[in-house]
Amino acid sequence: MKKSALKLFLLIEGLLGLAVLFQLVQDTDLLLVFVFGLIFIKFGTGKGERRQILGLIGWFMVGMSILSTFSVWLMLILFILVVVINGKGIWSELKLDTFVDVPWEEKAFRTVKTKEPEQRNGSRKRQKWIGNTSIGSDVYEWDDVNLTVFMGDTIIDLGNTLLPKEENIILIRKGFGKTRVIIPLGIGVAVHHSAIKGQLLFNEDEIDLTNETVKLYSRDYDETNRKIKIVSNCLLGDLEVIYL
Repeated sequence: MKKSALKLFLLIEGLLGLAVLFQLVQDTDLLLVFVFGLIFIKFGTGKGERRQILGLIGWFMVGMSILSTFSVWLMLILFILVVVINGKGIWSELKLDTFVDVPWEEKAFRTVKTKEPEQRNGSRKRQKWIGNTSIGSDVYEWDDVNLTVFMGDTIIDLGNTLLPKEENIILIRKGFGKTRVIIPLGIGVAVHHSAIKGQLLFNEDEIDLTNETVKLYSRDYDETNRKIKIVSNCLLGDLEVIYL
């Protein structure tokens, strides 16, 4: 899908979204249902069967109020038409396959691009302070990762690279946001993570952190030839380490 057509599609969808909000404001009954639904959702967050039921009622009220507008049906019809005509193209342009799998995305076997060893040269690269970062959406040659991010989510996929037979480093310093590292099986992993407030998910461990530092190692860390050491510091956010 061409970028110009994609921009036009997103513009039309955005205008229809504004039309949905306008219709909600114009209809007092729908607006009340929408507002009370949001209130129920707010009070429905947390544990407990009653809270969950209250949250479901809130989502139902919000959904019904939105679906009662004419513009939202135009949005859905346009979206379905574009997806049916050029679903794979629009998905690749939006780069949503980085976060979720899509039914029409074919599973392909990819080999890592290799080349003869050469003399190491220094490099300099400007990093963005705010925004999402994705490393490894395509095959790439491995180099140690050193990231400093003020706010945003980060995804690092090691499935599309080949780690050298040594200890490799991922260093992440972050203010706010979630970090996800995807690791192939057979790689030894060491995690050194500290956070003011957040959660660490590694193997089957889920650890809530409050101004704490934690060190974890995979069971095969000492025996494996290829290792990855993840050093992460975060103010508010989660670190998730996933095996393929």
